[in-house]
Formats: sequence, structure tokens, C-alpha cells
Amino acid sequence: MNSLLLCGNIFTSCSFKHVFKGAFTLIFIFCCQFSFAQSPTATIQGTIKTQAGLPATSATVSLNATGKGASASESGTYRINNIPPGKYMIVAKLVGYVISSRQIELHAGETLTVDFILADDKRELNEVTVTSGYNKFAKKETQSVAKMPLKNLENPQVYHVVPRELLQDQVIVSYNDVLKNVTGVSQSLVNGSNSFNLRGFSTSSYLRNGLQDTKPNSIEVANIERIEVLKGPSATLFGNALTSFGGLLNRVTKKPFETFDGELTYTVGGFGLSRVTGDFNTPLNKEKGLYLRTNVAYDNEGSFQDAGFTKRFFLAPSLLYQVNDRLSLSFDAEVYNQKANDFNRLFPQASFTKTNPTTLGIDWTKSYSSNELYQNTPSVSIYGQAVYKISGHWKSQTSFSQTNSSVEGYWSYNNILGDTVVSRNPAYRNTDYNYTEFQQNLNGDFSIGGLRNRLVAGLDYFTNTIKNSGVQIFGFDQVKISGNDPHYNQLTPAALDKAFATIPYTKTQGSQSIYSAYVSDVLNLTDQLLAMASLRVDHFVNAGTRNINAGTTTGKYNQTALSPKLGLVYQLIPEQVSLFGNYMNGFSNNAPVSQPDGSLSAFKPSQANQWESGVKLDLFDGKLNSTVSYYHIKVSDVIHSDFTPGRSAYQVQDGGQLSKGYEAEVIANPFMGFNLIAGYAHNDIYTINTNPNVDGLRQWTGPSETANLWLSYHFLKSKFKGLGLGIGGNYNGKAYIMQSRSAGEFYLPAYTVLNAAISYDQPVYRVSLKMDNLTDKVYWGSYVSQMMPRRFSATIAFKLK
Repeated sequence: MNSLLLCGNIFTSCSFKHVFKGAFTLIFIFCCQFSFAQSPTATIQGTIKTQAGLPATSATVSLNATGKGASASESGTYRINNIPPGKYMIVAKLVGYVISSRQIELHAGETLTVDFILADDKRELNEVTVTSGYNKFAKKETQSVAKMPLKNLENPQVYHVVPRELLQDQVIVSYNDVLKNVTGVSQSLVNGSNSFNLRGFSTSSYLRNGLQDTKPNSIEVANIERIEVLKGPSATLFGNALTSFGGLLNRVTKKPFETFDGELTYTVGGFGLSRVTGDFNTPLNKEKGLYLRTNVAYDNEGSFQDAGFTKRFFLAPSLLYQVNDRLSLSFDAEVYNQKANDFNRLFPQASFTKTNPTTLGIDWTKSYSSNELYQNTPSVSIYGQAVYKISGHWKSQTSFSQTNSSVEGYWSYNNILGDTVVSRNPAYRNTDYNYTEFQQNLNGDFSIGGLRNRLVAGLDYFTNTIKNSGVQIFGFDQVKISGNDPHYNQLTPAALDKAFATIPYTKTQGSQSIYSAYVSDVLNLTDQLLAMASLRVDHFVNAGTRNINAGTTTGKYNQTALSPKLGLVYQLIPEQVSLFGNYMNGFSNNAPVSQPDGSLSAFKPSQANQWESGVKLDLFDGKLNSTVSYYHIKVSDVIHSDFTPGRSAYQVQDGGQLSKGYEAEVIANPFMGFNLIAGYAHNDIYTINTNPNVDGLRQWTGPSETANLWLSYHFLKSKFKGLGLGIGGNYNGKAYIMQSRSAGEFYLPAYTVLNAAISYDQPVYRVSLKMDNLTDKVYWGSYVSQMMPRRFSATIAFKLK
């Protein structure tokens, strides 16, 4: 353990910012020299499927005696580049299936297509010996990002994928920790929240398998196959209700497959962490193509503060029915029940007598709450999909998603007043949410005039209804910011119920619907030059908010918006280096506003327009994957208070916002067993013409600089085979909560936090040890909530074959 702490001190003694900049410079100089010096080579590509016609996801393909190989994508495709001409034996493998091989001959400049169909292996599964490494963190080939099969180097948009292999490597139990692996992402709210900053804009994880999954509880990681993070305004394909101007987060869940497999895992750790998960896959009827996979989790966790806990139960069955070689039906559900006091946050109000949390003098082990105050947040999400292969060039995909959830219980919004007291503002609420989405996509891959087109045309219907009943008391009491206070423990359900009895509950109901159509086409102008053109029309209908107590409905309005998207990709070196640029659009609907003089102002949607360019690399047979980009996002038609003297109560729509910056990500497998993922991002964001007091100054939009790093080494041979070591962490620069020319500033100091893990993986079990916050760094999340101190945890997993 001392060696881990020493390693952590060495890491923190260096500036993450300078380490990342230097590393990226060296990598790109080396890559460019290598890439342009190559002689003519050949390429192998193809698909790998099982006998049932399913994509053989994660199957491996290798060329004997060369060290070259690839892993099949989600759709079962693979590609091996830079192969010298000659004769080879190509081998396809997947656990539970018979190995398939064939002899091939390659010529210079040739692209050879070799497809495989793998047969079930009826023999008892033996130990699988891994003899070569691969870039296991660089699984970027996914159909859901562009709603069509499009490779990363063909896509003009920047996106990141966090695969389950990285979650396992880092022994992740919290969804918030998953996003720490994504370049430029920082947490917006802490303690069980689902809120992050992307390119300076607050973004929540509202998408599951490409459709809505909007719920108020924290997100369970047990059923996650990967996380997809799309950068920039993405309303053209995904709408504005589930995205932000900074991007979107899409959770892709685990899917059934054809062989029996399972894993049972138990984790125990500091601050009361006790967690059990199970992942079980079984063929229900192989002959009829019916498969079931079930994930389950129970999580019980405390807090380093005097109050705070989370207890949740999670069940996620997933059913796949491969009707025939043309039609597949899938259905899954996520049943979630959470009881938690995880809202303990402090918000600075008029606290600019101090400039940052280190000078406030607060006892950070206090929560200013009580475990008697908690919320129950159950939810049920269902998802269904029918995929029909119309022909070799056309496919239909029909999808449905519905989420029902609720929140009931007590919570408190706590303000820091000056530097002496905390004002507590407790509340009670009972809210029901219902979200539904239908989506129909038609995909085509065809040629016109000798030019290849890949097209998706879609229809989308999204609707939601929210029923709310609640009450809140602002300034219920004030307690000392430090030292003992007799009022501290008087925030109890009995005291709150007595106070709430004198105040009428607010009761409201509101609903919205969105009708959308979109089309996107990727045209191969040449083998190396691709153009993307996309357009969405979106009709928004707000049925208004009904005040049940008053019997009135307000806020009804309709609004239509167009959202275009354009992109160009030029593969400077085919399948290895691509230059890209994009124009992307996002929008936000705005309701009419009643002005103080009785007039009604009808506002149009606010628009976000992004221009971005960069380079994508996939070099050394996939061992180095990288994206570097610069972006410029300008938001127009922002509504704000009129700062003309005497008109501060009026609303006008002539403000703006600017977000610009650059990002760099590297995912590499430089030698066998060693994998790394690293990222660095710089962002500038500020308002324009909204308030002279704050325009041009960064506000609560996350840090301007972030960096992430994870280094992983697994022994694949020798007597240490199965042993894995990992270390890495995050750097967050100075983050302003508020800057004001008249009131001053309040900010969170920059910090570097490290984590480390050790694992021992064997055919029937895996043991992992994890240390979060290796150096016990004291740091703060958004607003002024202290983050978790050092925590040790241990995990044991039993594999069922």
C-alpha cells in the first residue's frame, strides 16, 4: 500500500496539463513519420456471424505468425490494415464456438473480403489462453452514433466510447466515475446526480439504446455494455429534448448471446459500501433463436459525512428472439428501486466575502441534513425493437421506449450565507414522470451514378407528462457554519410536517409532445472523400401547465424548428488518418412571456451552431487511436432580462453565448498487455449581451481545463499470468461558480485525484482491489460539496460457464 501512495505522490508532483501536452506532441510526430513512410500494403475486411445469423461481437481475427489481428465490432465487422503481400492463414475465434480458418493470398494495394460463420462448440469449454494483446479500450465502431453503420474515421463528428472492459479494469461501481474517462467531461452536480458539463453546457444522461430513458434516480452501471458520448449540438438526429448544446450521453445495455455464461460479483469497501451484482446469459431455445440475459444488482452505501446513504435494487432482463435470418425482435426492461439521502450539497449565496471553499472554515464532515430525510425513487423502463432486413441494401428498425418513475420524500437545499451560517431550505415532493418515445428508421446502402450512399430516414414521436405535488420553506432555520449549534439536529420529519401543515402544497400537471422527421445521407464522392448532409424538422407542442389548486392552465404554445448538419471527411491515408470538419446545429424551445405592461412576447427557439475541424487516427493495426479537434459553438437568440434602465422586469431575446476550445484523446496499446487512455481539453465559455455585470466572464460551467489518464498492464504470459495493474486519475482546473464585476468571485480550486487498482483474473474467478482518491486529496465538486476522501474496496467475482 505504501508503494501505491508513493506512486500517487510522484503523479501529483507533475502537472497533468504539461504531461498531456508533451505526450500528445511526441505521439503525433512519431505517428506522422511512421504513416508516410509505409510501402504499399494490403487490407483484409469482412463480417463474422454465428450459425443463428447473429453478429459475432468481440470475436477475434488474426493472421498466423504476423502478430496482426482485429476484434469484431458490434455489427460483426472487422478490418486488418497494413499487411505485407503474401500468403497467410487467417483464423477467427470466439469463446464457445469452433475455430474457423482459411488460407489466403494478398497482393499489394488489394482489399480482400473474408467472411466467417462460426459453429457452436459442443465440447465443454476449456480455459481460454490469451496470447496477444489488443487495444481493448478503443471500441469505437458503433451504429447508434450516426444511426447507420459508419466507422469512426468516416464520421465527421467527435464522439467517445467507454466500453465495459474499461469499467471492469477500473472496478467502477458509480456512473459518475464512468464519465471521468471521457475527454472534457466534468461532473456538474455531485452525490448521486445525473448532471455533467460537456463543452461548458450542462448535460444529463437521458438516452438508453438511442431512445429516451428519463428518470430522477441515479444510474446503475451493472447493465452497461458501453457509454457513447457525442460532442457538440446533436439535435439533428436526436432532437433537443434529450440533448444539450454540448452533446449527449447514450447508455448501451448488455444484450443476450448464444452460449451460457454468467458472473456473480461482490464488492465491499469503505463508508459502508456493500454491493452484489449478477450477470446471467442463457439460451432458452437455440433451435428457435430465443435467448435471455439478466442483470441484477443490490447496492448499499453510506457517506463520509454524518448523514447520507443510498440503497438500491436493480433488475434488468433482456430477451432476444431471432425469428429468422431477416427478422429479429428484442425486448428489455430495467426495474429500479432506490431509497437515498444523497442530496447533501451546499450552494454559495452572497458568500463572496470568501473566494473559495478552503477559506470558508466549514466542517466538511457535516451534511446539514439527517438520514431521517430521504427520498424513494422507483422506476420502470421498457424498451422494444424490431429489426427487419428488407434486402441486402435496405433495413427497417422500429423502436419503442417508455419510462415511468416517481420521487417521494424530503430534501433540503442548503445555502451558505456570508461566512458564518448555513441557511436550510427543506422541501417535500411527490412527483410522477411518464416518458414515451416511438421511432422508425429506414437504413439504406446503395449507389447512384457509381457513388455510394448510406442513408437513414426516420420518424420520431416523443411525449411526456409530469404530475407534481410539493412544498418548500426557504429560510426554515440557520445553523452555524462551524462549531456546535443546538439547532443542527432539529431538521426532522416531525418538525417539517408541522411547518408544512401551515403552507398550501403546490399541485401541477404538465405535458409536452414532439413530432419529428429527419434524414441523413453519407455520400462517397471518392474512395477517400465523404460528405454528410442531414436535416431534421421538429414540431413542439406544449399543452401547458395546469395549476390544480387554482384550476388554471398556462404556458400553452406550439413551435417548429429546423436543424441541419453538414460534414466532410477526407481520409488522408485510407483507414488510418482522416481529416474532418462539421457544421452542427442544436436548438432550445422558448415559451411566450407575459411582460409587465400586459403584452405577450412570442420568442423563437434559441439556436446553437457549431463549426469544428480536426484529425482522427487509427494506426499500427489499431494499436493507436486518437482524435484531436477544435470547435466553436455560438448560441444566439438567448432570452435575458432587459438591462436598459427602468426595464429590468422585461424579457428580451438578443443575447448569446460562445463556447470554444480544443480536445485531444489518445487510446493506445503500445505493447502486449499494456493499454492506456488519455485526454486533455480546454474550453472557454461566456455570455454575450445578456448582463454587463457578467458578460465575458466564465460562470458555473465546469473547469476550463480537464485531463484524464488511465494506465493498465495485464500479464498475459509467465508465472504472473492473470495479474493486472492500473493507475490513473483526473485533473480539473480552476472552476468558477460565479464571477461578477460588482460582487466578486467564488471558485473551486484546481485539483488532481488519482485512483489505483490491482486484479488477479483466472478462468473461474477474479479478485480486484481498488483505492479511490489514492493520495486522500481534499477537493470539491460543483458548488461547494466536498468529494469523497480515500476509500479502499475489494471485489471478488465468480464466473459461471
